[in-house]
Amino acid sequence: MKQATLNTHKAHTIHGIKTGAAAVLAYVAANMLDLKFGYWAALSAVIVMQINVADSIRMCWYRFSGTAIGAFIGIICIMGFPQTHYMTTLALFLSVGFCAYMTRYNERYKMAAITTTIVTLASLGEPNRIEYGLFRVIEIGLGVGSAFLVNILVWPMRAAETLKDDLFRQFEECAENYEMLMENFLQKQTGLAPSMLDTFNSRMSKNREIYSKVIRLESLLYIEDTQLLGMKIETLEKCASHLRAMLHALNNVHGEGYDIIMQDELRLLARTTSRAMRSIGSKKIPDEKALQYALDSAQNRLEELRNEGVTRRFYLQKMVQFFAFYHSAQFICKDLLYYTQERKRIKNKKAATKN
Repeated sequence: MKQATLNTHKAHTIHGIKTGAAAVLAYVAANMLDLKFGYWAALSAVIVMQINVADSIRMCWYRFSGTAIGAFIGIICIMGFPQTHYMTTLALFLSVGFCAYMTRYNERYKMAAITTTIVTLASLGEPNRIEYGLFRVIEIGLGVGSAFLVNILVWPMRAAETLKDDLFRQFEECAENYEMLMENFLQKQTGLAPSMLDTFNSRMSKNREIYSKVIRLESLLYIEDTQLLGMKIETLEKCASHLRAMLHALNNVHGEGYDIIMQDELRLLARTTSRAMRSIGSKKIPDEKALQYALDSAQNRLEELRNEGVTRRFYLQKMVQFFAFYHSAQFICKDLLYYTQERKRIKNKKAATKN
């Protein structure tokens, strides 16, 4: 089925169905194994179930590893402290205090603190306290396993696919911002709101976080071209940085604006660059020749004007503004050209490897 975006109604409907299915599966499995407290399995399934695969893997490992550590500590408490009120209180204080301190190094000790509390206190009065604690671990493990299986087998919503959808929208927005900046610059440097890129930049802020999840977690289960994803994120970040510089240069106007002699070349550069951005977002390889031609056309025209002495007519401050804006636009085109060349190289390398 088509990947659902994580913040859509469809995605949350799927998540609700899957969470309910995981809870039922865990409870049924616990009953089939004749475990006394099957609700622990269902509860664990609900806790670890996340909307995408990467977060579910992280929560499953966090819950299971924390439970195992907590059960081990709880069993040590059972074996080392007599079953009296004062000794049990001391064991609880030491074990929970130790786990709380260890969260300094790993967050799974939060789960360990919960488990050691359950094992230490819930087993009081039971004939075989260690066995009681181990069965609770099994129940929790069943819940974790049920959530894991449901999430990867039933309508899996992968963080990688969400990231690709986000990058598509962000490259589109990047192209629109670039076109607006260029057009306003050519229209006698008509200023724009200094905050115009804030929304765009905020949407980019989570790309690296999601990408890290894809590499660390989802790559364990799925084949994903993480190198390509990383290249897209890096290219978008570079473009965003240059856009901020263009906006600053555009708004750094003193006095009246001026006409740009090389408007045609800059408009060609803008069209070609924005088209390349959209191509990257839609999983296509940009036109390398078009990018190179647009870049060379603008640079050659600028060289002609400089050789003719045209640039000497302008005030130094106007020239500084122009070159600050132009070089940022130029660097964006160069970054997209580099991406295109690397993308082709990787594609050719993979094709050669297959042959």
